[in-house]
Amino acid sequence: MGIVIKQSGWNLVITAIGFILGALNVLILAQVYLSDEYYGLWNYILSTAFLYFPLMSFGIHNTVVKFYSSYSSKKERDTFLTQMLLWPLFIIVPILLLIYVSQDSIAAYISDKNSITGAYLWCIPLIAIFQAYFEIFYAWVKVHMKTIGGNFLKEVFYRAAATVSLLLLAYQIIDQQQFIYSLVIIYGLRVVLMKIIAFKTYFPQFHFSSLPNAGKVFQYSIFMILAGSISTALIDLDKFMLNQYVAIDLIGYYGIAIFIATIIAVPARGMAQITHPLTAGHFNKNQMKDVEQLYKRSSLNLSIIAGFLMVIIICNLNEFYNMMQPETRVALPVVFLIALTKFSENILGSNNAILYNSDLYKVTLWMGFALTIAAIVLNWWLIPIYGIIGAGIATCIAYLGYAFAKAYYVYRKLDMHPWTSKTWQALLLILLVIGVFYFWDFAWHPVVNIAVKSSLIVLIYITLAYKMKLSTEINSIINKYIA
Repeated sequence: MGIVIKQSGWNLVITAIGFILGALNVLILAQVYLSDEYYGLWNYILSTAFLYFPLMSFGIHNTVVKFYSSYSSKKERDTFLTQMLLWPLFIIVPILLLIYVSQDSIAAYISDKNSITGAYLWCIPLIAIFQAYFEIFYAWVKVHMKTIGGNFLKEVFYRAAATVSLLLLAYQIIDQQQFIYSLVIIYGLRVVLMKIIAFKTYFPQFHFSSLPNAGKVFQYSIFMILAGSISTALIDLDKFMLNQYVAIDLIGYYGIAIFIATIIAVPARGMAQITHPLTAGHFNKNQMKDVEQLYKRSSLNLSIIAGFLMVIIICNLNEFYNMMQPETRVALPVVFLIALTKFSENILGSNNAILYNSDLYKVTLWMGFALTIAAIVLNWWLIPIYGIIGAGIATCIAYLGYAFAKAYYVYRKLDMHPWTSKTWQALLLILLVIGVFYFWDFAWHPVVNIAVKSSLIVLIYITLAYKMKLSTEINSIINKYIA
């Protein structure tokens, strides 16, 4: 776990900085300088673009991680990387032509409930393409076990650039329309920087010869298009469908709730950057005991860290909303629902890495397809009845079902699961601290309330986790500071 802890630690710090910037953008600057309509538009454009980016990428970002280490010679690796850059174009070019020919019809459809969305149609495919190639170049460096620079661009650069755009908006240097277009520029600049890092890490000799195992690689990529689209759909489908049923300002309030809950996913996102290439390497060398050990240790450490974040968020949730506009409070229950889905990402450890980098990857398509249909049906049913709360319920049910179905399948096929007795002790600790602090509020200003309560939670949670010896890795880190 040495390289995992080291790079995951840096990635966790970087991701945390990104979320701090995101909080500044979402909870402060956007609330003041963006209208509810344009804030909702911001959420809608990004969510819809992320729905399409797995298709635009041709699944290549996963294919690079899985197959790169299976090629031994430099020529084979260079041929592989050359083709990985070209394959997405076979989807991107026809899609752009289709959008160009049908743009009036598409714009009319997405503008049915909220007329503002149709005017920004082209922002969606452009951001999707930039995101696709960013992930491909990021995978390029992941296979060389260098994840920190890419993670900085992924988590910090975009949010820092968005902060600059919001400040330009605040000083009236740009208007709200130009702010939306600036998002496209930011994503475009980010992929250029990621390309530079990738080529500095490894610059191939471009070969256009036949690729060994091309059929197997192509088949995997097709499955990753579908599986990736399904995984993304389970995350962003709700905001896309909300656009057809509710006013766009409610999508903005929903986005705030999603952002707050997504902080819980920070540890899993940080560790995933290194566990995916490590797991792929273990499978390619048939090191199954190492796969299982990484599975269990990642689950335990992520559960403890993510559990701490979940405790902080849930126990201070009322104070968070007391500092925002009163109308945003309608989305407060969504935070609880999405918090469960984000915590599940952590408690399942490297489950996705195992599925995507083994011969079990095909099942993710069929499981995901069934649960995406379920998510669509649930959203169609619940949003007209409960609005944004209905979308939260639908997302929670579908995502949890998909996540634990994948864990069960790994258990059945590989006879391994991510949990140990320490995992259950960690869950008990999380529930205990939430039970003690959720209903305990001080009659002070929300900022003071959050600071005092959070300080008590930090002291009690970390002390109990240390005394219970839940994780040797976490205890060793603590020992460095108290020794």
